Amino acid sequence: MTAPGTATPHDLDAFAGRIVFCLWTGPEIMSDARLRALWTIFRNTGCGVAFITRETVGDWVKPDFPLHPAWPYLSSTHKADYLRCYLMHHYGGGYTDIKSTSKRWGPFFDQLAASDKLALGYQELAHGIPHITGEFGDLLRRSHQELIGLCAFIFRKGTPLTAAWLARTEALLDQKLEALRRHPAIHPLDQTGVLLPNGQPSPYPLRWAELLGEIFHPLTYEQRHQLLLSPIDPSFASYR
Repeated sequence: MTAPGTATPHDLDAFAGRIVFCLWTGPEIMSDARLRALWTIFRNTGCGVAFITRETVGDWVKPDFPLHPAWPYLSSTHKADYLRCYLMHHYGGGYTDIKSTSKRWGPFFDQLAASDKLALGYQELAHGIPHITGEFGDLLRRSHQELIGLCAFIFRKGTPLTAAWLARTEALLDQKLEALRRHPAIHPLDQTGVLLPNGQPSPYPLRWAELLGEIFHPLTYEQRHQLLLSPIDPSFASYR
């Protein structure tokens, strides 16, 4: 069921592209904390909110740009990771995790529109980049003040930045497709090696951050001169 007031693709012109996307891509029941967080997004951002579920995701798929064939085999978490990338490239606008916010997003859209930058987000924290190891991972953590976080941002659509993000994401899914067909996700937080209820490690072929952070942080480091930093971050307390 579509949440009251949820924006649809037909509303984009009315909102002049200033839509904030929220995603809930699996069959799982949303917790009370998540529901409260969702309503802060509807109530406080002051923008159109597109709350996309597994029932409505098809409304947002461009006919000439179908979702990757790996889509049915992904965990709910990885579906959300992929979909935010797809949406930012094809539609642009805002995205936020379903976490509480008290912030109006209009000024953030204004800041990006008045700049020559391609994306706006909050300053990433060093401990927000734990998944990339070695010297490059150390470089990313030292450079975190120049990078944007994963949980709330605004992108211009159809830019070289979003094109590279989507291309790298879909290239990874191309590589993993056959393994995903053999070992699809069996729960929303599935990841390589996590212990399943039967005590065996999961054969699901994607690491936790492989489809998002391991692509997003290196890419935004490469294009950090195209980023605008602003305190758009939600609350990270008690959101589950």
